[in-house]
Amino acid sequence: MRVVALLAVGALIALIVAVTTGSAWAAAAVIALAIAGIVLLVRDWHGERTGGGINSGSVSNATSPSEASGASLTPDDFSPDLSTDPQGPSSDARAD
Repeated sequence: MRVVALLAVGALIALIVAVTTGSAWAAAAVIALAIAGIVLLVRDWHGERTGGGINSGSVSNATSPSEASGASLTPDDFSPDLSTDPQGPSSDARAD
């Protein structure tokens, strides 16, 4: 992340220099920094798609215990939103 931020700041500075001075060298630097940014973007995108992201082993992106264990969900894992108890809350309990 730090590399991307430094690259963006450098590209912004080179762009300002290129626009204000009309220098071809500064314009070439802008193009080179843009290409480097695209390469980093593609590298990160490819790493996320293949599962080998930057922090692939340190943080789990699973949202539930069943996803973390690899087990599939069954209908018994879910509970209904409405109560079947006649003495339970009304159907508009959220509005109360």
